[in-house]
Amino acid sequence: MKELVARVRAVSRRGLRVEQVERGEPIEIEELWLDPREVQAYVDGQTASLTPTEFRLLYALALERGRVLTRDELMQRLWGRKMTYRDRTVDVCVRKLREKVDRQSSRHTFVQTRFGVGYRLEPQSK
Repeated sequence: MKELVARVRAVSRRGLRVEQVERGEPIEIEELWLDPREVQAYVDGQTASLTPTEFRLLYALALERGRVLTRDELMQRLWGRKMTYRDRTVDVCVRKLREKVDRQSSRHTFVQTRFGVGYRLEPQSK
């Protein structure tokens, strides 16, 4: 009986068709280009080598360009959970994002901090 169940499950997996998930449109802000289909960001034409989580954070900020997103909003969007007391997950991801995007950029810094509130994506000249 166990073998029959295993065979039925294997055949049913092969028969499933995965629907193509729409990931959104590319976003271009100054020398920063975000490609959601490739899950990658490019700065001055060079890849920023972001992790999927770093990309999701940057893309979430880019979709709300100029608007400050609180740490709690970012936790909800990226990890699906509320921020707990002294949780620095978002801050650490932002720091890594700045190392990979802002340092590589020749003319702008992109991730701005609103102290005590959160972060926003707004290009500012270096």
